[in-house]
Amino acid sequence: MADRGTPRYDPDMSNQAISPVQFLISLLRAVREVTGQRPPPAWTHVSKVQSKLATDNVDAIDAAIRLAVKKGWLRADGDPASSITITVEGVKFLQT
Repeated sequence: MADRGTPRYDPDMSNQAISPVQFLISLLRAVREVTGQRPPPAWTHVSKVQSKLATDNVDAIDAAIRLAVKKGWLRADGDPASSITITVEGVKFLQT
């Protein structure tokens, strides 16, 4: 019998959502990978990045793209974005 002070392993613990910062970094990395790590500007469709991230959460992707654009890490075409490219600043951010 488990001690009451010791948390039990819950299989769902490994499926916890990642933080917004981790998601944003994952988005930037996915853009780099989908574009073959070509230097900016190398444009790609948002749907390809979404597939790479393996998520159906369009709202999270849209919010992350908007934040990355505001920070200067991505450029986007369309509202909501249909195509995106990482910027030189975005590449530098990933290297830090």
